[in-house]
Amino acid sequence: MSIVRYRNCLTHHRLLMFVSAAMALSGCAHPLTVKNLDLYKPSFVNSQQSNLRIGLVGVTSTPEEERLLTAAANALKRDGLKVEYPFHVNDSNRAAVDYIVKVATSSDYKGSGWNFLINWPGFLVWAPAWHGYNYRAIYGFDVDITDAKTGESLPRISSPVDLEIRHADMNRTWTELSWLEWSLIAFIGGIVFTRYDKSVTPLLVNAVETRIADYTSSKIASAVISAKMPEPEVVAQQ
Repeated sequence: MSIVRYRNCLTHHRLLMFVSAAMALSGCAHPLTVKNLDLYKPSFVNSQQSNLRIGLVGVTSTPEEERLLTAAANALKRDGLKVEYPFHVNDSNRAAVDYIVKVATSSDYKGSGWNFLINWPGFLVWAPAWHGYNYRAIYGFDVDITDAKTGESLPRISSPVDLEIRHADMNRTWTELSWLEWSLIAFIGGIVFTRYDKSVTPLLVNAVETRIADYTSSKIASAVISAKMPEPEVVAQQ
């Protein structure tokens, strides 16, 4: 076989592999999945005290945290409470609410060391596409509730949410084309992809916004409603 013919065959082989890889990636990209979302189910809210008025004060540092807190405020309204958000505390408006609820939010996103193995040698079986990469998102909601009339504080509510995520996108799964480069791309990509992929964040918030808002708001609603319910009367024994 001549050198020219050998090179043409090699080029043709690589082209076929490239087309095959592109077809596999386009048909098998793993959508975003939150594996443990069912752990965060909202608790039952007794809405018999639905005339309660809440001034909600938010402490956020990212647009995603603000979005989740706004969703929680809307969920409180659906529970029947009257919510003002954002609420700015001063002497003149304290009388307008029954409780002042301050929610300090936090967020942290993590990659995974397993992503290296998913990428290399996982590229040999297209693992990045059909399995996806592993990530974690940790949201914190620390809630301080104060009776606006008496200044009495209720016990703090800490409501952390630790989500386990799987996702694959072309901005990372393209390294499966390592079939063409004797795995070098996948090896280097595996090192890089142990870090969190920031492009996952908006997809994640879209997927979990309603559930996390309902979960957080139910804890707040249950606390203020329970605190406002009258103490049961004790009947003296004759």
